[in-house]
Amino acid sequence: MNELNDYLFENNIILKEIENITPKTRKKIEIYLGIDMKNRYYLIVKLNKKSRIFMKDAKELLEFLVKIDKIKDINFKYKKRVLLLSGDICSKTKEFLKEWRIL
Repeated sequence: MNELNDYLFENNIILKEIENITPKTRKKIEIYLGIDMKNRYYLIVKLNKKSRIFMKDAKELLEFLVKIDKIKDINFKYKKRVLLLSGDICSKTKEFLKEWRIL
């Protein structure tokens, strides 16, 4: 968790609360909910993938968000969204996820 905080701090995101809500799946995905100092809600998704991130992966990510929305009763349309990637991202996928901040 400290590694995540340090990485977000380097990118000017300071969170006062972080909650891990990683789903049970085979995918190497970690999902966090956080609140910054101005009480704005953040959704942070960390994808650990060695190959490129394609459109299929982005659509699976959005399916996870729908599941989380039902479980946590939080609407992410008005929140900040951050995607942490360990690999490259396809240009079409990057355009598809244009409302996300990709680090």
